[in-house]
Amino acid sequence: MARLDEATVTWRLFLCTFVVSIVLFAIGWFTYEPPAEKPLLNIVGGGFTVDHTKAEIRYDLSVKEVRPLRHGMIIEASFEDPAGNGYYVVRERAQRWRRQYSLRSPPVCGVRARKRYLVMLRVLSDRGDVELWHDVLYLTSHLGEDVMPEPPVTTWPGRNFSPNQ
Repeated sequence: MARLDEATVTWRLFLCTFVVSIVLFAIGWFTYEPPAEKPLLNIVGGGFTVDHTKAEIRYDLSVKEVRPLRHGMIIEASFEDPAGNGYYVVRERAQRWRRQYSLRSPPVCGVRARKRYLVMLRVLSDRGDVELWHDVLYLTSHLGEDVMPEPPVTTWPGRNFSPNQ
């Protein structure tokens, strides 16, 4: 059996390293996604929240940062009013330490089961004058307002029915 000289071993090692480098570079090239093409936010979850104790239905939307937002940027959600009176607009400011946000509408009326409702999500500059990103989605309620009790279910002496609850 012939022994390989040191130059041949070095050349083969260099060639193998070069081929592996080219393959890894090609994999990186084809899987690269430029940061500017990624959305600012990812929608984690959303839907309608039914609170039978207060006899209320609300929109709920959870979003997560994909790219970091600058402190003070505005995350805005416009929820379609099921009664047909425009939109409920909810805004929240981005903070350095938060990566996930929950946007919740005030109580809504006129929700019908299995109907799609429009939700527009935007990210605005810290002054609110420049739109940096937007997305549109539809939420469907599985329950209509007709299944909600007329007065709140739970009552007891001293219960406060103020709208701040």
